[in-house]
Amino acid sequence: MTSVRLVPVLLAALLLVPACDRGEKELTPEEAAAKLASDLEEAAARVRNNKLEDAEKIYTRILEQQPDNADAQAGMAKVRFEQKNYDEAETLYAAAIAKKGDDPDMHFMLGHTRQLAGKANEAAEAFGRAFEMNGENSDYGLYYGRELKKIGQLEKAEEVLRQVAEIDPKAQFVFTEIGDVLLEMNKPDDALKTYMKAQTTYPSNKEAFAGAALAYEAKGDNARALDQWSSYIRMDCCSSYSKDVAQKKIETLKVDDGQGGGDGDVVIDDG
Repeated sequence: MTSVRLVPVLLAALLLVPACDRGEKELTPEEAAAKLASDLEEAAARVRNNKLEDAEKIYTRILEQQPDNADAQAGMAKVRFEQKNYDEAETLYAAAIAKKGDDPDMHFMLGHTRQLAGKANEAAEAFGRAFEMNGENSDYGLYYGRELKKIGQLEKAEEVLRQVAEIDPKAQFVFTEIGDVLLEMNKPDDALKTYMKAQTTYPSNKEAFAGAALAYEAKGDNARALDQWSSYIRMDCCSSYSKDVAQKKIETLKVDDGQGGGDGDVVIDDG
């Protein structure tokens, strides 16, 4: 009987306790904005540390309260990207861009997502948008140029990659990428000059030696092609490309060593 009579008294006492004492303090707009920024940064840090489940919980909580928050959508997209769920990542990036389309990194990540999903044309479009918005970012341009090459837009690919080379001549593989484009355009002499530039800029870039070997082969200079393939093997003895391509090329070229019609040394220029 006594416990029954106490119930109304306890309820009345609870109603008199301030909301803040019950852990439900209402945040000011400034405090709410600061907390949101802190939560977003914490979630992004969790993604960087590969704690995807922790990041997902934070982004989910934010999106439950603010379904249209572009930063949270982009963050959740990165989580899905890292989980290799490219379809959902693409949807989330597109939704974020619809609200915050002035962020070039969102366009770049949308392009990267589409690239890994095998959507080359759509990827090139997104990379191009990112590079258009920030033409000083060599990564945006490098990915754009590569994707243009993949879809067969070789002249545009060369143009973009040369822009990257002007922005950042030290951008890794940019001259090799240009050489690949020129070789595909059936310009072995121009390609060879560019591969040699790549070797000078990045001596450890083994792809530049493979490219130069292919260019020499296209020119019919088997002796120099053999030399370039040999340099490649010294840098990479055991990869599948080394075993399945480079070493077999050497075996074939040794038969014809000295029969190539080389036409002199290649002059290295800045192009």
